[in-house]
Amino acid sequence: MYSLRIHNEYRQEHPKTQSLDELKAWAQTAIIQKYCEDYASVKAINNETNHQRELSRLDNNRYLYVPQMVRNVIEDNDLPDSYADELFHYVDKEIDKCQ
Repeated sequence: MYSLRIHNEYRQEHPKTQSLDELKAWAQTAIIQKYCEDYASVKAINNETNHQRELSRLDNNRYLYVPQMVRNVIEDNDLPDSYADELFHYVDKEIDKCQ
């Protein structure tokens, strides 16, 4: 079931564009906002054990999901690898701000 959910997340709609700014705007709503909401939920957990477990789960999901999602968008738009690096670092920095 988990793998199916991840598979579907990789297939999310994304813009067909050559503009890095448009891709950053898309990433803000499609990726960054989701992780900020998830990190906020984890922060609200009072039990330390549950808090650490959920934080670990969220971090693991993030490090698997975000690079693949960025790669899919870049490949689908036939953009250079440098765009993938820049978009990934942008998304990563923005998510770090939410932690």
